Amino acid sequence: MVILTTFDRLKIDGKVELEIGFGNGEFLKRLATSNKNINYVGIEVSWQSVKRASRKLKEFENVYLVWGDVWPFLMFSAENLKFHRVFSLFPDPWPKRRHIHKRIFSVDFWKLLSLRVSENVQITIVSDHYPSLRWYYDNAMISGCWWGYISESARSFGTKYERKWVSMGKSIYEAVFFLKGKCNFTIPKCDMRIPKLEKITLKEIKGDFKLPDGSHLSIKECFISDEIMLLKAIISEKKLLHKVWFEIRKDGNVWKIIPSEFSKFYPTKALQHTLDLLANELTR
Repeated sequence: MVILTTFDRLKIDGKVELEIGFGNGEFLKRLATSNKNINYVGIEVSWQSVKRASRKLKEFENVYLVWGDVWPFLMFSAENLKFHRVFSLFPDPWPKRRHIHKRIFSVDFWKLLSLRVSENVQITIVSDHYPSLRWYYDNAMISGCWWGYISESARSFGTKYERKWVSMGKSIYEAVFFLKGKCNFTIPKCDMRIPKLEKITLKEIKGDFKLPDGSHLSIKECFISDEIMLLKAIISEKKLLHKVWFEIRKDGNVWKIIPSEFSKFYPTKALQHTLDLLANELTR
C-alpha cells in the first residue's frame, strides 16, 4: 500500500479502478482481496479516514490511498490513468438546498471524469438518499457523456453506512453509468514561465488581489533579507486551492520569482498570473 496526496503524479501499470470517498477502507479491502491482479486507487478528503484505512490495507501491494480532494486528483494526479471501474458508496448527500454546491457529481465533474476512464468503464454510486442520487443522475445525462439507470439495490457492499441504513429499514439505491463519449472539459493547465528580472525593489507585499482569470490571491506573510524575499500565499481557483511559498532571489545577474518546491501548487493559469503580478509589483 502507498499513501499519496493530490500533488503526487500517479503512474500505474495494468488495470486500475477507483473508489471516491473510501471511508474506513472496508469496501476497498474487499476489492483488493478478491482481485489481486487489479490496482485500486482510493481517494479520501479526511486524514483520519486515510489513517484508519491504511491500517486495514497496509499489506496490500495493489492499493494506493490518496489524501485530498477528487477534483485536483482527476485534473493532475490521474492524468496518466484510465479507470475501468469507479465506485462511490454513500457520498455525503448534502440534502439542504443551500449545500447542493458541495455535492461532488456536478455536470462539470461528470465531464472531467469522462477524460480519466476507459471506453468500457462502469461507474457505480450507491446511496440511501434518492433525491441526491437522482441529482447525480440528471447531471450525468445533462453532461452528454454518460448513460445509465437507477434501481433499488439488491447487492451488499459491506460498508458501515450500508449496515446502519439497512438496520434502520431504509432502502438502498444504486445508480450505474456507462460512457457515451468524452466531453469537452478545460483543465486550467499551462506551461509555467518563471519571471526573470534585471532589477527589483524588495518591499513588503501583503493583501488580497483579483487575478485576470477571476481567481483570488491572498498574500499572508512576507519576509525580506538582503538576498532573498519569501511570500506565503493562498490562491483560490474554482475547485483548486494552492498554498504556496514564493522565493524571490538572485540567480547570477537576474532575480527570479519561483514557487518553492515544498509548497502545494498546481501548474495553472492562476499560478502564472500570480507570478506575473508579483513581477509587476516588484518592478514598480
